[in-house]
Amino acid sequence: MQPLRPLPTVSPIGAVWRGAVTALVVALPAGIVNQFVADGASSPVTLLLWVVIMFGAAAGGYAVIRLCPDAGLPHAAAAGAAAYVVVQGIGVLRRLTTGEQISWIAYPFLMLLMATVAMLGGVYARRIVARYGGGGGGGDGDAESSGEDR
Repeated sequence: MQPLRPLPTVSPIGAVWRGAVTALVVALPAGIVNQFVADGASSPVTLLLWVVIMFGAAAGGYAVIRLCPDAGLPHAAAAGAAAYVVVQGIGVLRRLTTGEQISWIAYPFLMLLMATVAMLGGVYARRIVARYGGGGGGGDGDAESSGEDR
């Protein structure tokens, strides 16, 4: 299999923000649909949307490590947690405006779940980068032209 395409090197903090945006691209639409379409905790639609949201968190953690191989797994977790804060913030605002009950105790635990899944995405990215190379590296050059040994 060919090495991964080199990506521009990003600082760890920049990678966290880009990872959070990556997670939001997937998780935010699913979270909004979950707020308005799903009719209960036992609905199969709710389970499917929950899986999509978790996939978004994993994608965010993957993006962090892929964009900055020097970033640690806490950076990947931060991307998932930041995405959760945005998605759940929208949910809390909706619940406050409609007068629905808010379960404040669940939010920290769900944020930890998103952070954990984002870390798993980061672990997967580390394995992919270690196996196929091409983590960061400055953009348009390949391994042969940059003089790296594989």
